[in-house]
Amino acid sequence: MVTQLKLVKTKLLKAKKVLKKYKLRHLCVTITTNTSTDSKKIYFAPLRQVDDILIFGIIVYSTDQLKNFNKIFDTSVKAIFVDTEKKIPYKIGNKFKKNYLIKNKGLSNEFIEFGNLPTVLKSSIKKIPIIEFKPNDLTVEHAWQMVRSHFKILSKKKIAIFGAGNIGFKLGLKLVESGVNVRLFRRNIEKCMHFSNTINLIKPISTLAESSFSDSPISACYNTDAIIACANEKSVIKKDYLKSMKPQGLIIDLGKGNLDKQSVIYAKNRNIKILRCDITETLINYIKQNFYNHYFKLKKKRFINGISIISGGVFGKKDSIIVNNCDEPKQILGVSDGYGNFKKKKSKKNLQHIKKLKKYFTI
Repeated sequence: MVTQLKLVKTKLLKAKKVLKKYKLRHLCVTITTNTSTDSKKIYFAPLRQVDDILIFGIIVYSTDQLKNFNKIFDTSVKAIFVDTEKKIPYKIGNKFKKNYLIKNKGLSNEFIEFGNLPTVLKSSIKKIPIIEFKPNDLTVEHAWQMVRSHFKILSKKKIAIFGAGNIGFKLGLKLVESGVNVRLFRRNIEKCMHFSNTINLIKPISTLAESSFSDSPISACYNTDAIIACANEKSVIKKDYLKSMKPQGLIIDLGKGNLDKQSVIYAKNRNIKILRCDITETLINYIKQNFYNHYFKLKKKRFINGISIISGGVFGKKDSIIVNNCDEPKQILGVSDGYGNFKKKKSKKNLQHIKKLKKYFTI
């Protein structure tokens, strides 16, 4: 553990040198989890930059690897974005207690560690903002964007999803809501059936597209426009599955290494496009937006010449003037009715206030 902590410190120092060299203003850290069984050592994502923000990524396998992070993260780190998804298997027994900062005394007979990264970090790091985020949801959004970008119009497409777990289920629901007929496949057919039925229960009542499931990988791929592989295992997509799909289809390798070599060769020979899901762009844009929102919060309400103005997200008082942006108002959107909606009919006083406000900004 000491060696891994030293490695984190060394990598962080290198990141600070890059920050200084390129005259960037902000250093953000991301801490995510990995459930792979290949290794249990901390490893690092490549440094990423967006605007004046440098992003330093750390991947951990357990919360005890966060122990003593408070000793190496100083205030030069402006924010820590931490994976809030509970993907680490929990541990039971007092023998694990010494490795953790959180002591659940009185809550159970013996110590239980639940894999809660944000709680562990917040217990020891007080001066750096801890911002929770959900990498799986970012992956779903990015994969959906890839499909939309490829097909342009999603309605009436047919897509098979292999590995219908957390990501596969969420992506399946999002695609069905977009008009795609989705076919799920996973080895546990009972879970697959439940996931498919749940999608059909959740989808809007007017959505004609639906989810189905298959107990055969070949039948799951039959007549589909695309195959999305979300499995945790390698080489789950075989050449015969591709033979069953429509000509010149699309394959998205979301699980990284989900296609075997023969399927890759077949796809190239048959002009089937293969895309690898890399959420880097989606992740850095998410961090950029949420970092700036945290540090440079826009005003949501204020007064101009005694007139109350509000913008998005505020439950306004009656007769407050609703504008597009309280800091730099450019447009009047309406008048609050005091109940979360716009007034359907403006009063004489409302019209007078709007007339006065026109002097301060362009409508």
